[in-house]
Amino acid sequence: MKKDYKEAPFTKFHLMLYVCTILGQIACGYALGIAGTAVTQAQDKLSLSTFWVGLLGAGTLIGLAGSLVVGNISDKIGRSKLLILDMALFSIFSILQLFTSSVGILMVLRICIGLCIAVDYTVGSTIISEWFSPKDGPIYLSRFIIFWTFGYVASFFAGLIMGNLSTDYHIIFVTSVIPGVLAAISRIVMGVPESPTWLATVGRLDEANKLIEEKLGDEYCVVVEEKKEINEKVSVMELFSPKYRKNTLVGGAFYACQVFPYFGVGIFLPILIGQLNMGDANTSSILYDIFCMAGAFIGTYLCNRISRRRFLVSTFYVSAIALGVMILGHKGPVIITVVSFCVYALAMSIAVVMENPYPPELFDTRVRGTGVGIVIFFSRIGAAAGTFLLPILVESIGVYGTLGVCFAILLIGGVVCQLFAPETSLKHIHVVNTDKSLSTN
Repeated sequence: MKKDYKEAPFTKFHLMLYVCTILGQIACGYALGIAGTAVTQAQDKLSLSTFWVGLLGAGTLIGLAGSLVVGNISDKIGRSKLLILDMALFSIFSILQLFTSSVGILMVLRICIGLCIAVDYTVGSTIISEWFSPKDGPIYLSRFIIFWTFGYVASFFAGLIMGNLSTDYHIIFVTSVIPGVLAAISRIVMGVPESPTWLATVGRLDEANKLIEEKLGDEYCVVVEEKKEINEKVSVMELFSPKYRKNTLVGGAFYACQVFPYFGVGIFLPILIGQLNMGDANTSSILYDIFCMAGAFIGTYLCNRISRRRFLVSTFYVSAIALGVMILGHKGPVIITVVSFCVYALAMSIAVVMENPYPPELFDTRVRGTGVGIVIFFSRIGAAAGTFLLPILVESIGVYGTLGVCFAILLIGGVVCQLFAPETSLKHIHVVNTDKSLSTN
């Protein structure tokens, strides 16, 4: 009898597929991070109001809300087509930013780039969870954040250099084409095979087994969920049915509460640091980047060593406490603010590690693409709101009032996770919410 293909050991094929996805993560992180520097440089040249500064900074994150549609599309047409196409489009939209000084057109391009990132976030994590074993999948998904953070931090250093050189904002925006082209070429050259599990759920079982034989060997086959679920249509509203409602809402809430302060603070770091009691702005920015990168490694190490609930709850509360200390101690010695800010950067970077492995674990295969998509949709509302509102809040209620808003949101996220977040770390991804499976020889 043939074995489930998810029992296959890690191979060169898995590595190549992983490389294709993580190059996209680097490009996504860079594109999101570089927006702050580019918009800051463009502010005077384009005579941007605070409203437009926030809106342009949030443009890519607004586009990411397209994950609501992307996830459902991937459940209907498959994973591979979208994943191969999106980085090519990402690169084209990045280049087009070089040729416009229109705020409206620039905004449209930023949203289009966000839509491409939505594909990578939604489909990238889904296809890894469906090709890798239940043991390896969460581990490799948790490592996504290292590569995403690498791109995000690289954008800060690139922005710092280009900002000091007074580089034109067009050039700053367009630099995202470099990681985008690398990711696009890797996917076109290496190829991204379709998910066998998805093929099986849409009735293409023979094609799925042929693909598994080609990639992993003829001793493996696909294991599909109950036959009654094959060919059933997936709708967004199904995610709010009694079966999935709790997981959908918790997934969206934890993600949105994380990214509101993470992107709001991160993208407009130059604006915040200039008004905080932190001494030299460049030194503080570098410290923030270092602790962000360190947090990605620490979070990856902790991700599969403690329970999902404990991970989520603890990171929310530690981040909130760090902001609270910054707010209460802002009139004290500079060291208090600096240390608290570094702890915040570390805790938040640890926290976002869970954004890749946790959402796919909340849903079974048939609705996973749609489920991950809607969770990311909710998260992008939080991220876009944080990025859009941050410069407006700083102008209206001051930097410490703004940090107070971030503190409250982190506290809400911690309470929601403590009360409602399901524990998924002991479950196999491909059988979440499913008790039976059918093995096909």
